[in-house]
Order: sequence, then structure tokens, then C-alpha cells
Amino acid sequence: MYRLILLISLLSFSSSLWAQNPSFLPWENPEAIFARAKKENKPVFMEAYLPTCSHCMAYDVTLKTPAIKTFLRANFLAYQIDLSKRELGLFLRKQKIYIPSTPAFIVFSPNGEVLNIETMGDATNSVEGIKKSLSQALDMQKNNAGTLQNYLAGKNPANLVDIAYFTRMRLDTVQNMRIVNDITKSMAPTHYTDESSLLFIQKVMLDTENPLFDFFIQHLPAYKAKYDTVLVRQAAENTLMSTLFSSRARSFSPERIAQIKTGLAAIGLGEKQIAQRCIVLEVLIDLDKKDITSASTRIQRFYGDQMIPEKEKEFWCKQLSKTGLPCPLP
Repeated sequence: MYRLILLISLLSFSSSLWAQNPSFLPWENPEAIFARAKKENKPVFMEAYLPTCSHCMAYDVTLKTPAIKTFLRANFLAYQIDLSKRELGLFLRKQKIYIPSTPAFIVFSPNGEVLNIETMGDATNSVEGIKKSLSQALDMQKNNAGTLQNYLAGKNPANLVDIAYFTRMRLDTVQNMRIVNDITKSMAPTHYTDESSLLFIQKVMLDTENPLFDFFIQHLPAYKAKYDTVLVRQAAENTLMSTLFSSRARSFSPERIAQIKTGLAAIGLGEKQIAQRCIVLEVLIDLDKKDITSASTRIQRFYGDQMIPEKEKEFWCKQLSKTGLPCPLP
């Protein structure tokens, strides 16, 4: 009974803590938000948070101050996004925005273009820190979108890592790869095992095809000897899997897929686990080549002597039948 009462109390506390923050407008339909922004010619600020995030709780206190409320009302249409709510997570996914940590400040132009995404730390949790961050987000010479435009125009901004991080949060793998390659080419190999290089892989990198990752995956024991082994493994796995699950993966050669498999083996995955992660991609590549025989053989080899579960067989037959031929699976 005591535990139940404690749980109810904690839930009540959490609920009261995340009551509507008076500095923000009540959430409404996203189409209505951006229609209003365009009509009023006002940028949109959204704070992405999680109710269980202690940093978010600390920021919420600062965001409730009258000075911040006045600043937001004068300069933005301001809303909060609770990432624990599925519909708000889907909204961000539709906007092609990935939030790696909370709280995060997202600023859109009046036309709905993403100008800036910043994951917020303790150092900026003050009235002046928040105002400075949001003011910079509106400055096209300093914000993410403007800096990226300058880079694409041939300029070489000092904060390349920042815009590489921005492309990761925008799920823009093509630009991310380009910027990451520019950064890694300028890095001295003697600094590859520095902590900053590991954090760069962990926080920024979306693709394995660059000299830093090549060195990293071939020298995992050296990194594990210096840093937390779980962190090293996660950094490697995240980059390998983001490469494997990218849309461009269907154009990968067998040699490129073999390299990814070798990387997955290097972080400790077994043969079956690696096959589970690669089977869909390999079958789709076969089907892109109209090679239904190779695709069906690959599927049957994956299951071996086991019967294919009905739901999985239904999925595979749906893919195989796109070739216009009957499903050959038994």
C-alpha cells in the first residue's frame, strides 16, 4: 500500500510540475501553428523536452520567468513539445528532426523552415543564456541554417562540427557525410584516439565511409583501454547501423555490406545477429536487380531448417511478389 501511495504521489508531482508553462502557447494543430506564423510573420520556437529529464525540469523553471515570457511573446510563437507523447514525436519525424538529448530548442522561420536546433546544457540555463541562444537562432550569419548555406556556397566556417551536428539532427546524411569527410581529412591521425574524436563519432557521424571511422573500427581495443567500453561500442554500433539503414544502402556493393558486417562482428555481434540486421537490405538489393532466385534463396538460407513464421512469410512474399512472379517460398 505504501508503494502504491508513493507512486501516486510521484505521478501527481510530475503532472503538476509539467502544467502548462505560461511562457508558451497551448499546443495546437501544427498546420495551424505554421499558418499563424506566416500570417503574423513570426518565427516559431519549440522546446523539446521529456517529463523525466532533470535538465528539462531545471530549464522549465527559468523558462517560466516573466523576463523570458516577455521575450518570447515579443519575438516568437512559442510552444513546448513533450517527446513522451507519440503524436508530437511523429510531428518531429515528419519535419525530419531527430533530437538526441533534451531539452532542445528548435527555431523555425515564419515559413516553416528549420533555422536552428540546439541541445541545451547547464551553462545556458539562465535568462540571459536563453535569450542569447534564441537571438542567435534568428541570425542567419550565426544560426545553423545560415552557416550551412555559407558552407555550401564555398565558405569555410569555423564551426564545421556544429553544422555537422545540425545535419545529423536534420537527418541529412548526404550533407553530414560531406562535412564529416572535410573535418576528418583535416584531422591528424595522431589525434584519432583523442576523446574529442570519440565524441565526434558518437554525436555527429552518420556514415562509416571516412578515415576516422576506418581507424576507429580497426582499433577498438585501443579506445576501450582509454574510455568507457559501453560508450565505445555504442558509438561504433550507432554509426554502423545508421549506415546500414540509410536509403542509399540499397546501392551498396557486396563489398561495402561485407565491411559493415565485419564492423558489427568487431563490436561483438554473432553471425545470427548480424544476419538479422542485414537480411532485409540484402533481399531488397536482390529484388532491385530483379533476382528473385537469389532473394528467395537468401531468405530460406536465413531460416535454415526452421519453418518461416506466418507473419514473416507474409512480409517476404509481399516483397517477392513485387517482381510480378508468384511467391516461391514454401
